[in-house]
Amino acid sequence: MTNFEKSVKGATKLKLAAPKSKYVETILVATHTGEAGVAEIFRTLQHRLRDSAWTIVFKALIIVHLMIREGQQDAALSYLSDNPKKIAPSNFSEAQSQGHNIRRYAEYLMTRAKAFDATKTDYVRSGPGRLKRLSVDKGLLRETEVVQKQIRALLRCDLLTDEPENEISLTAFRLLTLDLLVLYSVMNEGTINVLGKLTYSWPQALHH
Repeated sequence: MTNFEKSVKGATKLKLAAPKSKYVETILVATHTGEAGVAEIFRTLQHRLRDSAWTIVFKALIIVHLMIREGQQDAALSYLSDNPKKIAPSNFSEAQSQGHNIRRYAEYLMTRAKAFDATKTDYVRSGPGRLKRLSVDKGLLRETEVVQKQIRALLRCDLLTDEPENEISLTAFRLLTLDLLVLYSVMNEGTINVLGKLTYSWPQALHH
């Protein structure tokens, strides 16, 4: 078993606690080692995502999220964009403990991967700026819609509503909140740009 595999197993232990930082740090290092390191982490994570214990599956998704947020930029999303369903938890139904939360969280991360596949942009990591400068011809409307889809998927992750609070769901909630703040800012920028283009084009249209 390699160091990376040990770290994934250590970070996704059965106990009801957030992944330990010593394991997370090693996993984040793997994202800087090229495709082979990233692929090895995801292979091990896929086994954890098939587990029957919700704590293991939920923590595996948190690791995916941390790789996207804090690892080598675009490394995890590039890998996932080829097949977002690699992180779909196969054994969890809505009825199981934390099943609803796990499925919604996985769907959000898959939406992030699909958005990256469509635009080659991680809007959370790159932050505001892009949609402010983008023209309609270069895909402003399409990209604003892609950001809106990510926000919709994120808002479906109501992790603290139906289930008792715990350290695992609170960790995921914190990461989602950080994503949401940036995505809202990016969407607002795109929306203002779209409205500016429409306001500019209306007077021109009236003169024709």
